[in-house]
Amino acid sequence: CDVLVFLRAVRIPDLLPRPTMSLTVKAYLDRPGAQGTPPEHEIRRFAIDPSVSSSYDYLSRKVAQVFPCLSEPGNFQLFWKDGEGDLVSFSSDEELLEALGFVSDGIFRIYVKATGSGSSQPTPGDAQPDGTFHPNVVCDGCN
Repeated sequence: CDVLVFLRAVRIPDLLPRPTMSLTVKAYLDRPGAQGTPPEHEIRRFAIDPSVSSSYDYLSRKVAQVFPCLSEPGNFQLFWKDGEGDLVSFSSDEELLEALGFVSDGIFRIYVKATGSGSSQPTPGDAQPDGTFHPNVVCDGCN
């Protein structure tokens, strides 16, 4: 009995599923309001191509682009929320990959905190123990 077997060489990457959909990012920015006013909340959604979805540099540039008030990537810090509800800071490709592992519904939620010159508003960390705000001033004590 003669049996003919046809073999076809296939590269391993050709067997892996190819991501064709972009990653949806939902970004939450909380900025302190003017003195005595509640914080301002801004939410933006945007898509990232799968080929750059694990690049922290690309993501931070995109965040700076969609939130013009941040002006450039060095003026903010990015966080994601873990399974326990804690905000976890990330600032590298490796940390971004860990965060992406926690995406459960197809939307990567990030939390943006302004840190540099792109945010001229006082932050809660600027408050004195009695709640008084003195932006850009370190107080010895208030009268």
